[in-house]
Amino acid sequence: MSAEPQVPFAVPAVPALGTARRRFFGQGGAEPYARGLQHGVGTLILRPANDSTAAVPLRLQLQHWCAPAAAEERALLRGLRGPVLDVGCGPGRMLAAAAAIGLKATGVDSSEMAVQHARARGAMVLNSSIFDALPQEGRWGSALLLDGNIGIGGNVGALLARLAQLLDVRGSVLVEVDPRADMDLAYQAILEDAAGHLSEPFPWSRVGADALAIHAAAAGWRVAGTAGFELRGFCWLRRVGPPH
Repeated sequence: MSAEPQVPFAVPAVPALGTARRRFFGQGGAEPYARGLQHGVGTLILRPANDSTAAVPLRLQLQHWCAPAAAEERALLRGLRGPVLDVGCGPGRMLAAAAAIGLKATGVDSSEMAVQHARARGAMVLNSSIFDALPQEGRWGSALLLDGNIGIGGNVGALLARLAQLLDVRGSVLVEVDPRADMDLAYQAILEDAAGHLSEPFPWSRVGADALAIHAAAAGWRVAGTAGFELRGFCWLRRVGPPH
């Protein structure tokens, strides 16, 4: 039995300037991401929009995002301090897992369909870009960047710098990294479903643990720990020179 979620803050108005020119994960075109979320199963292919990059296409399983969080994922949450900002939260599996252990968390996602699914799970979610004005700037305790979401915006350094603005001075970021430690790519990507429905191109990045450490240092973060399971790798980032 779950209580009706309460809104803990007012969401500020966000200027619309330039919004029409931005491109987000799997959106636009034939909307393969929204189509897939309607069913909650199937495979999406994340691949370069052209042949100018060496990025290998990735097969993404919708049922992984729509199912409950795995036990190993839930264990990762116990190392986070609230309130948590789940960046690119999708249909909200990690938000539901956080609620189950009493960890206050809010999601932010640019996909209206993903936000609808997450809210149906009782989660608090902002239908916005991480680069837009958000509530509680400078007061979040931790941030999540799972399922490749370090790639959001196609600029790892800019994303980490944005999180430095959003988190408090003791804030930490849990980042899922590419299995290849030296992976460091930024490119225009598209999403495609099994029926051939294509999204519009959008900026994306892929980064491994070694490359993440370099980007993190430039944005004022340091790698404070690592973890892994089932060929997935994770890094905890903390501020460089945290206060005593």
